[in-house]
Amino acid sequence: MRYTACFILLLSLAPCARGRTQSDTAAFRAAAGEREAAGRITALVRFLETYPGSSFRGSAWSALFGLYVDQGNEARALDAASHYLAPLPAEARMGPYNSFAYSLAEKNIGLDTALAYATRAEAMARGEGPRTLSPILDTRAFVLYRKGDAAGAESLQNEAMVGNENEPEYVGHLALYQQLNGKRRLALGTMARAIFLGGGNEMQSRFMEWLSHEGNDRTSREALKDSIVMGTVHGALDTIAGERVPEAKSNAAAFMARMSVNLPLAGEYARAAEQSLVQSSPVEEYILFRQNLAMVNAADGKYSDALALLRSVEDLVDPWSTDFWRSLGSTYRRLGEPEKAVHAYMNGLIAVNVQDLRDTLESLYRSLHGSTTSLDADLGRVKESGASFDPGRYSQGAPGTGKVTLIELFTGAECGPCVASDIAVDALGEYYPGTDLSILEYHVHIPGPDPMTTNDSWSRYQMYLGRGTPTAVFDGKESIVGGGPKFVARNRFNLYRYAIQKYRNDEPGMTLKIDVARRGDTVAVAAHTGKGKGNRSAGNCLLHVALVQRSVAYTGANGISRHSMVVRKLFGGPGGTPVSSAGPGGTISVALSIRDVEAGIGEILRDPKSQPSWGGRKRNFTGWKSLPENIDTRNLKVVAWIQDAETHDVLQSVTGDVPRGTGAD
Repeated sequence: MRYTACFILLLSLAPCARGRTQSDTAAFRAAAGEREAAGRITALVRFLETYPGSSFRGSAWSALFGLYVDQGNEARALDAASHYLAPLPAEARMGPYNSFAYSLAEKNIGLDTALAYATRAEAMARGEGPRTLSPILDTRAFVLYRKGDAAGAESLQNEAMVGNENEPEYVGHLALYQQLNGKRRLALGTMARAIFLGGGNEMQSRFMEWLSHEGNDRTSREALKDSIVMGTVHGALDTIAGERVPEAKSNAAAFMARMSVNLPLAGEYARAAEQSLVQSSPVEEYILFRQNLAMVNAADGKYSDALALLRSVEDLVDPWSTDFWRSLGSTYRRLGEPEKAVHAYMNGLIAVNVQDLRDTLESLYRSLHGSTTSLDADLGRVKESGASFDPGRYSQGAPGTGKVTLIELFTGAECGPCVASDIAVDALGEYYPGTDLSILEYHVHIPGPDPMTTNDSWSRYQMYLGRGTPTAVFDGKESIVGGGPKFVARNRFNLYRYAIQKYRNDEPGMTLKIDVARRGDTVAVAAHTGKGKGNRSAGNCLLHVALVQRSVAYTGANGISRHSMVVRKLFGGPGGTPVSSAGPGGTISVALSIRDVEAGIGEILRDPKSQPSWGGRKRNFTGWKSLPENIDTRNLKVVAWIQDAETHDVLQSVTGDVPRGTGAD
């Protein structure tokens, strides 16, 4: 997982040039999309020879580095790293140095170069603060461990732990170095904590291997294991109170199940957490609590109960949740359904290759089909099904309350993981009628400059304390962060639909209707507000109105060529209009000039670094690769919503068409 994240980072750091052409864009995507590693290497090398001036050269060298590392080809991996780094200015090399060093150490190759890279990165990070320094210290400690300096590794790792006490990878590394320095009992406790925090099977295997060298017999070792596990559980639970308790107990139950310790108590913890779920519970908790209860049931031999729980959240779980897919697959096997187990294991491998899961899949697939010849083709079909999914047809069922859910997606044309979310939100727009769902897409400069970004969009992102893109916010109440490539689109659609359905039966806190008119260059909106069934007063409520472009043609680094429901301007700015200021009949009137909107966009595009939406980022800007077309007045909508200024709850939303202009207004 560490290398996957770093690889995305390296691609985002590739220098942009203004000489990008459609041909080299297509050629790079075709080369990077080759399914087999050998074919991808050949295609990327050919790309570099054919397009020596392409702005994708950095991305190509980065991809080659990863492929050569996976092969264990030290010489070519180091050569690719050198080519990637060469054109970068010195101040831009810290992240790549760290990423390359860790990847080399993971494969145990090129360790002298890895240490040199990690040392340079550390020197650059020393003045940057712990958030920047800690991952680099973690990398350098890991390199030292690979080179046999366990004492140096433990010393550095203790420094890296500051602020990362709950990161399983950091904690697991510390345990590894403690054990190598002869502190096995201490290491067992540290590794148990890493497993409790979510560490994978490799950490559990290390724990059990170290445990096997303790005590004189199995009984004493089991007693030691029970003591360490329950000490870890109580140490964690004793420091947690309030609303965090259900999650902590659920995770404790899963940990106890994995370690086969005190299953009755694990069952109590897991059931209590699952029973605490209510409508407003975040979808992540719904998935986690049910998955963890299933793990306890499976550990206790209740496989049918475990399967029912896992199936209830299967459509919501992303392909990076390897533990879920491993649990689902093993449960199917226990119940005598090997074909379904194969499909579950495949879902756990389409995003990242986890070797032990791959080994399990290959063994089962071979037993069913006689060989693994067709395995990769079948994996490809499972992956493709997530990208080209059919959302089906919306069935409203029982009449709703009249509440129109608002989804706000924070995205970016340079954001690779935003692809799945963009596709999913587009599908939601086709699936739901406007009487059930309003959609807004705000573009922000994450991870790179996006010409559809506005200062208003950035203000909304900050209001929600944005943690990255993509982030989808539902009725101001719930945020779902993260996305992925195209093959994750179906998962995002299912996840977002689940969140929308949660709020479908809410009573609208206020009523809202709008009249939209065009007067030459001006778009005028009359919003009619009133008390809803929820009988909320105007109080702290604000009316927000957005001018939205239904479709914008622009292709950024993530390859999305058409962007839907793009927010171009908020009437009156991000502060909105107090509902309490409404005139007779609860009417609020707002208007804006399209020419003024275009002038504001033009100002942002001319000097984006001077704008609040730049966010103070330390990033080079060498000009836009291209720019979207001017606002087409025949391509506009208005979205209005009433939102509590303190809680951010959206009480009602509505979407209306802007009457078409001539295109010359």
